Amino acid sequence: MNKSINPLVLRLRLYRPDGNPLRRRSDRRESAVALAAVILVLVSVWPAVLAGWTTYERALHDERAGGAARHQVTATLLRDAPRTRISFTEVPAEQPTAAVRWTTPAGAERVAEVPVPALAKAGSAVKVWLDASGAPAPPPTDIAVLRMRGIATGMLVLLGGALVAVGAFAGWRWRADRRRYREWGLAWERADEQWRHRRQT
Repeated sequence: MNKSINPLVLRLRLYRPDGNPLRRRSDRRESAVALAAVILVLVSVWPAVLAGWTTYERALHDERAGGAARHQVTATLLRDAPRTRISFTEVPAEQPTAAVRWTTPAGAERVAEVPVPALAKAGSAVKVWLDASGAPAPPPTDIAVLRMRGIATGMLVLLGGALVAVGAFAGWRWRADRRRYREWGLAWERADEQWRHRRQT
């Protein structure tokens, strides 16, 4: 019982080096170019990892530098958080905001509009991030988000290397196939001339 051969396995068999006398010189060159393309993809793994790690470290450094002066205080909600309209077809675009009050280390009271949890009631305690000047500031970026940025950067670099390798291989094979078709046509013309010559003699 014959089993169908996996196209990938068949391609690997075609590209593997062997002493087949029917293999043309262009076939051996194609195997070498395919191997070079695979090596290029493997080599691009290191720059991808380096780019992803650098992106993560830089984002983490910027976040720590920008967030060094940020601190969190507990504020009191002055009024109920506004109700947001939620349905199956409508989702609130952003977190609701409401007025809150907190006391600075110097004893002064501050009031500002900040994002608050939905359905929060007046008098409840909420956490507020403040910058160096004491004004409300956005919370620091989650470490998972920074890691995802690094991973995305690394994947883009790896994808770029793979596209360059595949594109170079496809371009080389396109030119090689055109040359093969020309050689094949010339071979058929020579064979046709030989057959005609034999018939005439």
